[in-house]
Parts: sequence; C-alpha cells; structure tokens
Amino acid sequence: MWGAKVKTPVDMPDDMLKDAVKTTIEKLGECENFDKDGNEVVASLKKYMDSRWTPNWHVCIGKNFGSFVTHETRCFLYFYYEINQDNKAVMMYKAG
Repeated sequence: MWGAKVKTPVDMPDDMLKDAVKTTIEKLGECENFDKDGNEVVASLKKYMDSRWTPNWHVCIGKNFGSFVTHETRCFLYFYYEINQDNKAVMMYKAG
C-alpha cells in the first residue's frame, strides 16, 4: 500500500492508514542519515499524528522488532518500508 508492506491485521481506518503511511514515507525520504537524525523523524511523526488524529500517539521506527502493546481500538499500524536499500519497520499506535 502506497509503497509500504503493511502487516495485517490492520486496526486503523483507511483514511488514517493512508495518511500515516504517506506521511511516514515523506518524512523518511527527507532524512538523509537515519542513524543520526532518526529520533527527529520519530518525534516529527508523533507530533504530526497527535495534531492530526488527536493525542497520544507512540511511534517506533527500527530495523525489525516485535512488540506487545495496549492501544485504543482502530489505532494501530505496523509496516515495513524500504528506503535507500534499507528496510525500516514502523509501528504507530495510540494509547493514553
């Protein structure tokens, strides 16, 4: 979807899903060195999701990871995106 490998089941409405994936791709594309500037990308995505879809969003980006989180219904997303031949795992969820 939109260049990302979204893992199922997706617990997010389609409009929110599209916005989250496209915004993540945009912000990762602007980042030249993720190892150096990755925290800024994550903070920027969290701030965007909080302002666009109401607080309290949590954003994790890394190589590959597992998780067990409690989240609000219809507010969870996990996907992979390849940028510059480097796969990034992205997890976003709303809790709080």
